Amino acid sequence: MENIKDWLGTRKTDDRSIVILLIKGYFLLTISCFVFLVLPICQNSTNTLVDHLFFAVSIVSTTGLAPADFSDSYNMFGQIISLIFIQLGGIGYMALSSFIILHQFDKLPSLSARLLRLEFNLPQRYPLVSFIYSVFVFTLLIETIGAIALYYGFKEAGIEDPVWMAIFHSISAFCTAGFSLFGDSMSSFKDNSLITNTILTLSLLGSIGFIVLLDFWFMLLRKRKRITLTSKIILSSTFLLWMSAAMVLYLSDSEIMMSGWAGVKLSIFQSISAHTTVGFNNYDIGAINPSGIFVLIVVMIIGASPSGTGGGIKTTSITALMAVLISVLKRKKRVTFFQKEIPASNTYLAVSSGIFYTFILILGTWFVLLVDGDKFAFEKILFEAASALSTVGLSTGITGELSDISKIIVSLLMFIGRLGVLTFGFALISKAPLLRNKPEIEDIAI
Repeated sequence: MENIKDWLGTRKTDDRSIVILLIKGYFLLTISCFVFLVLPICQNSTNTLVDHLFFAVSIVSTTGLAPADFSDSYNMFGQIISLIFIQLGGIGYMALSSFIILHQFDKLPSLSARLLRLEFNLPQRYPLVSFIYSVFVFTLLIETIGAIALYYGFKEAGIEDPVWMAIFHSISAFCTAGFSLFGDSMSSFKDNSLITNTILTLSLLGSIGFIVLLDFWFMLLRKRKRITLTSKIILSSTFLLWMSAAMVLYLSDSEIMMSGWAGVKLSIFQSISAHTTVGFNNYDIGAINPSGIFVLIVVMIIGASPSGTGGGIKTTSITALMAVLISVLKRKKRVTFFQKEIPASNTYLAVSSGIFYTFILILGTWFVLLVDGDKFAFEKILFEAASALSTVGLSTGITGELSDISKIIVSLLMFIGRLGVLTFGFALISKAPLLRNKPEIEDIAI
C-alpha cells in the first residue's frame, strides 16, 4: 500500500495528465470487463467480439444498451461479473481506491483528491473525506433497502430466484445502469406498484447524486442548517423536469392518452427513466410516436445531476444556461439563481459542456447515419446516439440490428458519456500557450 501512495505522489498533477489518467482507468476497467465476458465460462450463447465489447462498454458506463438479450447472453457467473463492473462503473473506481487509501493513511494524496473531484464534478471546497465515506455508506444502505423491497415484489409475482433478481435489479437501478434479467425490461411489472416504485426511487436517488444525500445527512446531524445551493438546484430541476416531461409525453401520444391512469403512470415511469438515465422501460419505446420520441430525446440530453450515477449534460449545467438567458433578457449584470450569484467560471463550463455535447452528438449521429442511415429512420438513430452519449440505455429496438461499425461508434459515445464530454475534450486539447500580453478587447456582432 505504501508503494501505491509513493506512485501517486510521483505522478504529474497538471490538469491534462489527471484527465488522461482518469480515461486510462476507465479504459482499463472496460477492457477487464471485456476479457471476462469473452470467457466461455461466462456465456450462455455465442456473441461476436464486437457484441462482447459493446456489452463491456455499456456495463462499465452503466448505460444499459444491449446488442442482444443480456440474460440469454451470459450465465449466472457472467451476470455476477457484470454486476461487479456495473457497481464499479456506477460509484466510480476512484471512489473505491480513495476509500481503500483512506483506511491506510490519514489523508488522500493530491492526485487522488484531484481525480476524485474530476470524476464526480465536485466543487473545490467540498469535504472529500466525508464525500468518500458517504458514497459507500449510502450505496450500501440504499441498495440493501431496495433489494429487500424488490425481493418481496418479485416473490409475490412468482419470479424464480427472487433473491438474485432483487440484488441485481437494485444495484442496476441505483447505478442507473438499466440492465435487466427480463427480456422485456420492466414491462411485465408495469402494474406492480411495489416493483415499479422501488425501481423509480432507486434510480432517482442514484441520479440526484451523493452531494444531495450528504447535505441531508449533515442536516440530520445538525452540522448544517440548510442544504447547499447545488442541492436546491438539483432537487428543483429534477422535479420540474420529470413532471413536465411526463405531462408532455402523455399528451404527445394518443395511445398512451387512451390508456387513462395507466398511461399517466407509464409516462411518469418513462420520463423518470430517461431523466435519471436508468434506461428501464415499461412500454415498447419503438411504439411511441415521433413527438413522444422527441420528448424523450430532450430529456435524455439534459440527463441527471452531477456527483451521481447518471449521465447527460446535467441538470446544473442546464440550470446555469437558463440563468444566463434570464439574466441577459432582464439586462442583469450578474448571473443569479435563487438570489445567489453563479461564478463566471461555472457558466463558462456550462456553456462549454452544452456546446461540446451537442457537437459530439451531431458527429456521432452523422457517422451512424453514414453507415446505417438507409436501414433506420433518422429519429431512431438520433435516439440511439443520444441514449448512448447520455448513458441512458433506452432504445427503439435497433441496437442489435446495427452494423459492427455503428456498434463501435455507439460504444465510443457511451464511453465518452461516462467520462463526461468536457473531460474527454480536456484530453483532446493540449494546454494553450501562456499569453505574455493581455489580448486586445474588440466588440463583435452577436
